[in-house]
Amino acid sequence: MSSKKKKSNKITIYLIKDDIEYDKILKDYAYDKILSKGDKSITYYYPTQKRIPVWLSTYFNITTDVGISNANAKVISLHRLTIDGEEKVFALPFGNGKYLLNDDVIEEQFGIKVLLNSVSKDGFRQLNISNYGGDHRTKNEQTPKKTDISEFGFDIYSDFLRKATAKSEEDLFNKNTITGGDLLSVSVPVNINNVNDFLVECYYRYKSDKYKKDFAWLDNIKEVKEKLLKVELDQELLKIINEHDFSKVWTAVPEVIEWENILDFRYRKTKTGYDDIEIKNVVELFPNEIIPNIDSLKNRQVYAMSLDSIETLYKWKIYNCIIAEIEYKDDAYCLNFGKWYKVNKSFVTSTNEYYSKISLSNIDFPVANNEREDKYNEELNNYLANSILMDKETVRMTGMGRSSIEVCDVLTDNKELIHVKKNGGSSYLSHLFNQAAVSGEILLDINFRNEVNKKMRRTIFPIDFISSDYTIVLAIITNSNDDRPKIPFFSKVSIQYAIEGLKRKGYDVEIKNIYNKK
Repeated sequence: MSSKKKKSNKITIYLIKDDIEYDKILKDYAYDKILSKGDKSITYYYPTQKRIPVWLSTYFNITTDVGISNANAKVISLHRLTIDGEEKVFALPFGNGKYLLNDDVIEEQFGIKVLLNSVSKDGFRQLNISNYGGDHRTKNEQTPKKTDISEFGFDIYSDFLRKATAKSEEDLFNKNTITGGDLLSVSVPVNINNVNDFLVECYYRYKSDKYKKDFAWLDNIKEVKEKLLKVELDQELLKIINEHDFSKVWTAVPEVIEWENILDFRYRKTKTGYDDIEIKNVVELFPNEIIPNIDSLKNRQVYAMSLDSIETLYKWKIYNCIIAEIEYKDDAYCLNFGKWYKVNKSFVTSTNEYYSKISLSNIDFPVANNEREDKYNEELNNYLANSILMDKETVRMTGMGRSSIEVCDVLTDNKELIHVKKNGGSSYLSHLFNQAAVSGEILLDINFRNEVNKKMRRTIFPIDFISSDYTIVLAIITNSNDDRPKIPFFSKVSIQYAIEGLKRKGYDVEIKNIYNKK
């Protein structure tokens, strides 16, 4: 006779930061009412407020009591446990109990580390992903059955994992599905009387390094969420800018734009514009070139004006255009598109080392003079003997899921595929790297090469195309006269991913700085 299966309860767990005092974990009013009290736990609640829904009167014109109401239960248990001689506090909310927690009190990535230390690589069902190297998109991806994490559209070079759902085969979790992010959520056969042992085991999973075998990239990048730390980083940024130390702080367009349609950039629509967004021009907006506070950067905007009219094509907060790479209290941080990120120092070192070793092109590029990219490409083509201008010569391929593809901007007689872009922010440069990666991949398709030859009315690519005969050159127009382009840290991360992919396909890849002389 089979034994009766124990009843499971779905619980959500947060780990409280070590430096948070017990009476600061919850909002002040949350400590007033106690639902239950145990040896190592206290459960607090906020009296449920029942309200008649507004739509009953505004939509249905019903003003009498018909027994329909909204309820908002807020309950939370705090468990104070001693683990290996140290006190740890866990918060278990029920209903809307999470809203009783104060801001910045929970340990980030607690749940995701428990999950990654408790599931196999092929047990994933859903991922919540944020992008930091490109357009900062956040997306959810799920599969109908559990699968390897590599099967999701997850790029370890430009994405980080906010939350995941995966199937565990371990008895600790009753072989159930786990969701992990900052929180841990799972259905297990525990209740208020016996949950403490389970919490201790979860803590040991959190502290384990097992995840580093398959998921070491988790520690590379972490978005800064603590309000106090973000304030401190903003103040450090302000200090550096006001000292006019622009070696690690600069500005750039924060999204992909059509440069050929831009007349100039302005900080007031009626004032004379600039050819680009530059930090020194931002500083000059303020009396004595001193920015009084960070809100001055968040409240002011920069406008990208249309070439054909006086209309604004784009506008952004100045703060969102700032790129910064700073060290603060012995940690490395990056500001990108208005978000602060903490970056693992060893990851910073390895990324910078990789970027410093990327081969430089020997092509003698002409100096740029603030002309549009298409105009510069024409000049480059005229400058290089026997080259072919391919800028805007897009080819449409059926069944590729893309409207059209541009092979490169200029093709030299030495089989160098040159891609040219102005130095924008991480999102703009990521677009350049992705463009080169897509081009390199589809050039392996003989049908695409035939379409290119047909479009250009000449045989540019032979039938026996060999990728190792070609070099892809990523040329970036900057205001620096160095051979190696100065680009944001996250762009260095993205370019590594693109280059490694192209090298696996057989191509050589080189980079080059194009000096924009004003």
